[in-house]
Amino acid sequence: MGNTMNGLLMALALLCLTINFREIAACISTERDALVAFNTSIKDPDGRLHSWHGENCCSWSGVSCSKKTGHVIKLDLGEYTLNGQINPSLSGLTRLVYLNLSQSDFGGVPIPEFIGCFKMLRYLDLSHAGFGGTVPPQLGNLSRLSFLDLSSSGSHVITADDFQWVSKLTSLRYLDLSWLYLAAFVDWLQAVNMLHSLEVLRLNDASLPATDLNSVSQINFTALKVIDLKNNELNSSLPDWIWNLSSLSDLDLSSCELSGRIPDELGKLAALQFIGLGNNKLNGAIPRSMSRLCNLVHIDLSRNILSGNLSEAARSMFPCIKKLQILNLADNKLTGQLSWLEHMASLEVLDLSENSLSGVLPTSISRLSNLTYLDISFNKLIGELSELHFTNLSRLDALVLASNSFKVVVKHSWFPPFQLTKLGLHGCLVGPQFPTWLQSQTRIKMIDLGSAGIRGALPDWIWNFSSPMASLNVSMNNITGELPASLVRSKMLITLNIRHNQLEGYIPDMPNSVRVLDLSHNNLSGSLPQSFRDKELQYLSLSHNSLSGVIPAYLCDMVSMELIDISNNNLSGELPNCWRMNSRSNQFSGEIPEELSQLHALQYLDLSNNKLAGSIPRSLGKLTSLLSRNLEWDSSPFFQFMVYGVGGAYFSVYKDTLQATFRGYRLTFMISFLLTSIDLSENHLTGEIPSEIGNLYRLASLNLSRNHIEGSIPETIGNLAGLESLDFSWNDLSGPIPQSMKSLLCLSFLNLSYNHLSGKIPYGNQLMTFEGDSFLGNEDLCGAPLTRSCHKDSDKHKHHEIFDTLTYMFTLLGFAFGFCTVSTTFIFSAASRRAYFQFTDNICNWLVAVLERKLSLIR
Repeated sequence: MGNTMNGLLMALALLCLTINFREIAACISTERDALVAFNTSIKDPDGRLHSWHGENCCSWSGVSCSKKTGHVIKLDLGEYTLNGQINPSLSGLTRLVYLNLSQSDFGGVPIPEFIGCFKMLRYLDLSHAGFGGTVPPQLGNLSRLSFLDLSSSGSHVITADDFQWVSKLTSLRYLDLSWLYLAAFVDWLQAVNMLHSLEVLRLNDASLPATDLNSVSQINFTALKVIDLKNNELNSSLPDWIWNLSSLSDLDLSSCELSGRIPDELGKLAALQFIGLGNNKLNGAIPRSMSRLCNLVHIDLSRNILSGNLSEAARSMFPCIKKLQILNLADNKLTGQLSWLEHMASLEVLDLSENSLSGVLPTSISRLSNLTYLDISFNKLIGELSELHFTNLSRLDALVLASNSFKVVVKHSWFPPFQLTKLGLHGCLVGPQFPTWLQSQTRIKMIDLGSAGIRGALPDWIWNFSSPMASLNVSMNNITGELPASLVRSKMLITLNIRHNQLEGYIPDMPNSVRVLDLSHNNLSGSLPQSFRDKELQYLSLSHNSLSGVIPAYLCDMVSMELIDISNNNLSGELPNCWRMNSRSNQFSGEIPEELSQLHALQYLDLSNNKLAGSIPRSLGKLTSLLSRNLEWDSSPFFQFMVYGVGGAYFSVYKDTLQATFRGYRLTFMISFLLTSIDLSENHLTGEIPSEIGNLYRLASLNLSRNHIEGSIPETIGNLAGLESLDFSWNDLSGPIPQSMKSLLCLSFLNLSYNHLSGKIPYGNQLMTFEGDSFLGNEDLCGAPLTRSCHKDSDKHKHHEIFDTLTYMFTLLGFAFGFCTVSTTFIFSAASRRAYFQFTDNICNWLVAVLERKLSLIR
């Protein structure tokens, strides 16, 4: 009996093994053929599909089958970096439950429509797979789908013909359509509101249209845990329904053009761990109710208009908020002091920069032993900083204290407990000696010690020590001596700014890595180094030194160069053919080259205060970047260089500045593309003003003063619709002022003085707003605003002036009425009201002044 029983058990075991073997080994031939066809049409550069051969497709990489039926139920090819064509044969996998083709590059082809036929599908991830075109509405057929990710941040744009297909996916728990182009769908919120089971909603960077988030009064997605709508111009206030989402853990509405206050109802979100409302227009105080959010780990309320006393808000928080790791309140209007910091022991990142905080930095900040990033720059903080402030900050990676009234007082032998990658002490009193403790910072990438009271020569070790330093700013100090030849050994240096110091000697060779070099406002001498020919410089400023010689020809052939400023030196020779070069105040001679017209990106030309002769080339009227009639400025030439730290978590920005004589003043422009200017003043130019200059519709400033230019002002000058500043003074111009100048409606500065102009000054529009100083020194000019009347004036002319005045006055009144009517809608925008009323006040004051002057002239 026993043997019989043992035999039966053994037979049963063999039968189970056979059944299991068959289930594991099963692979339906039609589905295997579908996978083979898919593999044939796809490209697999990393060889991730090397196992796709043999009869048993269920054992292939990324393929899973049902043990009961043998059907392929899972195809997980995420991060396989595939490309090529997706074979429609894939539609043969009719029992597919899970499909992941993310992190590939399918070259912008549309998402296949046949995916909408996988009726069993519960998981679909096509994110960052290089798809483009239109989302097929057939995806709305996937009624069992619980996970959908179509997000894409690549070069291919994905859009949709409608958004209603989303509302059909009633089983969805996770929806990510980030980076799709959804600008046409004003009903997107209503569609999402149909998803009762939704827990995660990500629509960031989706170009969503302006949406009143309060347009949905009754919400169905009450299970939401994550909302990410950042970087969409929603132009709304915070919706009331958010405060009823009791399970919400992550809320990111940053950069959404939100306005209004943060309500006290925020305290109802007890599960909240991350709140991101940065870069909006939110105002008022930080609500005290935030003290009830005990699970908060990350707070970002930066770049708003928040006000109030931060000390009071923070003191109410720390009894409950013990887990907070990141606190970013930068760029607001917060006041108060920092005595509360010692209670935030778990903080890792603290950014309170660009506020109005006052008082001292307490030594108790050293208790924040987890701190890696500290930025309290641009406040009103005062006091001394010693070793006690940094005793336990061994994890500190970035220290930015710039633009406060700190005095750094540490021992010469101090050895910091941290290893920084970024140091910003601009405007703090660090000197007179260069801080020796920096020699211990072997990981440092960016140092900003501008305006730090440093005197004397820079230490040699700053160019030789082992750190991967990429950016050094020691501008606006009193640094003396010469730049050493060893500077070339700083192999990682990208940005070097030593402007406004007392450096002497020659310019040494620079490391090949340098892209931004500013040595302006020193006492450097000699010629421009030949070694620059092998560099990839993008910004070079050597102005206000004592450099001599000629500009090497190679300097204009450096294809990477964005801007050169060599003004106020003793350079001589013929003018080089470089674009966006400031060559002001040198000794350049010769003629302006005709080849300037070939510099298609030229927007700023300053050749003033040189010894240039000859006539203004007619080709100047062919500058491509100034020809467009579209007065919306193109920002493409703007040069902005960034040095990123580890992980891109912080950066230093170096923006180019240009000085230009604009509206009669020598002004500094931080963003050069905002200025389109030609300045040829203070040279020896002769001949006439070419009529072709009237083609430069985008020109904002034109200065030809203090030359020997003859002839008449061309009638085409009236074509310069964007001209704001015009200076033709101190030349030999003759003839009448062209009537076309009445068309220069943007003109706010005009100087035609000291020429030989004649006739009656044109009357009307902007020309009525200028005083007599604009026309002095022209003996044959007459008419307002000069006191010299024209001999041919008669009562008839006076009657015409009265008629013109009345016409002009009623035109202005009509303009004012129309302007106010059109602008009425803006009055109801709280964010725009203050700017609107200030603007209209300026308009009204200007109208009154013009009318009073006009009437006084005809009395």
